[in-house]
Amino acid sequence: MSPWEPVDATVLKVRSGLQETDERRPGLLVIDTSYTLEMIKERGIENSVLCRDLDGFFRHVWSVHPFATLLTSDSWAPRFGKPVSHELSARHTFIEGKVGRFAALRRLFPLNFLLAQTGLFLELRRLVRREAVGVIRVGDPLYLGLFGLLLARLTSLPLLIRVNGNNEKIRKTTGSPVFPRLFRSARIERRVERFVLARADLIAAPNQDNLDYAVAFGADPERTTIFRYGNLLADEHLLDPGERKLDEDFFERLSLRPGKYLLAVGRLSAPKCPEDVLEAFAKVREAGFDVDLVYAGEGPMQAHIEEKAKGLGVERRVRFIGNQNQAALAQLNANAAAVLSPLTGRALSESALGAAPIVAYDLDWQGDLIQTGITGELVPFRRPDLMAESTIRLVRDPDYARRMGRAARAKALEMLDPQALNEHERQQYAKLLD
Repeated sequence: MSPWEPVDATVLKVRSGLQETDERRPGLLVIDTSYTLEMIKERGIENSVLCRDLDGFFRHVWSVHPFATLLTSDSWAPRFGKPVSHELSARHTFIEGKVGRFAALRRLFPLNFLLAQTGLFLELRRLVRREAVGVIRVGDPLYLGLFGLLLARLTSLPLLIRVNGNNEKIRKTTGSPVFPRLFRSARIERRVERFVLARADLIAAPNQDNLDYAVAFGADPERTTIFRYGNLLADEHLLDPGERKLDEDFFERLSLRPGKYLLAVGRLSAPKCPEDVLEAFAKVREAGFDVDLVYAGEGPMQAHIEEKAKGLGVERRVRFIGNQNQAALAQLNANAAAVLSPLTGRALSESALGAAPIVAYDLDWQGDLIQTGITGELVPFRRPDLMAESTIRLVRDPDYARRMGRAARAKALEMLDPQALNEHERQQYAKLLD
């Protein structure tokens, strides 16, 4: 059966295994570009999608990546064509759009992209009407914001925008637009944000900093809330670090010594400031501490960091291990001498739950979780010298580091309780549906 063919209620109930009473529950359409399905499976973060039904509050959830094949490998799926639907579970479908509609138009990228997105939009409009979707949710106020706002207005549905970052701080840090290929200039992006955020029915952000950015760009303060990361996390991170059996084979494969490495988790791109971690690490090495540096993540800055490591004379002590699954990250966090976090979102939650000693920049939500001398070390933004000093403090005093790690885990468990967060989200969605 084609994912776009109409299905009657009887077929739907047989396919989903839902009871008659569940048919009256609304559906949820989520349009998000954080991860393709290929990335989700490689990293073992299926729960970040499967949690969206909020324990059955939504009858069915359709998660959509509108241009997934821009990012997927050649072996995953053809780059061009119609959207493809994947059934993840009884309540979850993942739809991947294409970067272009026709292979023959591959050299006319703007036109081909527009045709693919138009086709996806029309199919989603039919899906919304056919499947009794109750809410449309999008993952940013720029391209997805425009896409979702138009779809919501044409289908008379409420629009929720999840703001997952402070775009204005990103622009100031990098000196360029967040999506330069789409919007060309920061001025255009700001206009789009003001237009979209002022018209959303609800703005949700993982922290107050991101919410403040949304309000500054036109969001109605009365229509904002915080959806933290807790219910997105894999079970491996919730397990007490003392109960995580050391995977000796894993560390042997990576030639890593447990407790003798600094860890940075995240994309190697300019907004994440990964070069600051390298500069801090070099100073830690200069101070005489025998530790390595591990980058868990990929990105366009890797070659630049490798070259810079040569210039600092530490290239043999820096490891690039790429993206890792959740079991591997749980091991890495629980056995790090310290985690260095210039700017991370969910990864900071995972490190804290691993009771890792953390040094973080005072940026975004990081100050909500990390407080100097209480749950770790918080230092001013873009001060790798101070990041190095705080790292040395942790590495020099293992007892202090362990206390900070345990306190960070306790704080994270308090902030990120999945059941409490699910209940809060259900309440917010209920208001939208009313």
